[in-house]
Amino acid sequence: MQYSYVGRGRVLVFLSIIFFLSTIRDMENFGWFSYSFLLFTAFIFATAFIRYSCDINEESITYHIIWLGLLLYKKRVPPSQISHIKFKRYSWATKGAVVHTHKGFNIRLIDFKPVKLYEELDDFSNKHDIPFIKSKDYQLLEKLGWDRKKQVSE
Repeated sequence: MQYSYVGRGRVLVFLSIIFFLSTIRDMENFGWFSYSFLLFTAFIFATAFIRYSCDINEESITYHIIWLGLLLYKKRVPPSQISHIKFKRYSWATKGAVVHTHKGFNIRLIDFKPVKLYEELDDFSNKHDIPFIKSKDYQLLEKLGWDRKKQVSE
């Protein structure tokens, strides 16, 4: 099943429009600084369209970073390359996991939808005998069932 991170793109687009309009208005007063601020605004606008997705199947975990439909980064990690998985709570009721690999970058899976991802990742680690660590806060979220309430409300 494919899981994705939606992000906060609307907020970034709104901020970049405000930055752009305020920079254009005061361009004569700030000189060269306004051009660098315009580049910064363009960068913020471009990052609003980044999407993250994760696929978990029988033999691997695949992580994608996509910008406007263009695949920027793809990492396929078989169980033999995973050293351990850390399950943590981020924010008040947000589940997250970090897949630690032997080589390369670790994969951060925070606030992915649907939240069933973390159960499937737990099953994947049990099936392939990958060590995992669950923080006390994460165990509390599991015990209270925050993920089910959050998923039903959306």
